[in-house]
Amino acid sequence: MVLGGWLAATHVRLNRMIRHYRRLGRGVGTDKLDQLLNDVLDRTALATREVALVRQELMALGGAVEGHLQLVGMVRYNAFEDTGGDQSFALAMLDAHGNGAIFNGLYHRNDCKVYAKPVRDWKSTYSMSDEEIEAIRKARERTI
Repeated sequence: MVLGGWLAATHVRLNRMIRHYRRLGRGVGTDKLDQLLNDVLDRTALATREVALVRQELMALGGAVEGHLQLVGMVRYNAFEDTGGDQSFALAMLDAHGNGAIFNGLYHRNDCKVYAKPVRDWKSTYSMSDEEIEAIRKARERTI
């Protein structure tokens, strides 16, 4: 009796699974289940290769971006006592490694002169004013 009940329950489950497999086997259109699964595997392999290529390109772009000017620091100040307002400036334009240039504009009533100095590793080989040092600090801390 118990064996008969178990056999009937197993038969019902087996029939459900067979019906389900046949329904899946009909596929979409004229394709069968095995062809659909192969197509899915092919698309998955292609997507995996494309993701790997995108990852490589992203890594290359990330490295390239570090060399672009991206950090800016500016300090306005009064260079001469007889000139009103903070018309003079020190402007640092640097990449992610602290390389670039610093520009210093000195404003006077009759004149305005702009000087540029190269910057490497957050320092210049030329002497720098306090304002220029402050502009580099602001660029490094990203606080214009």
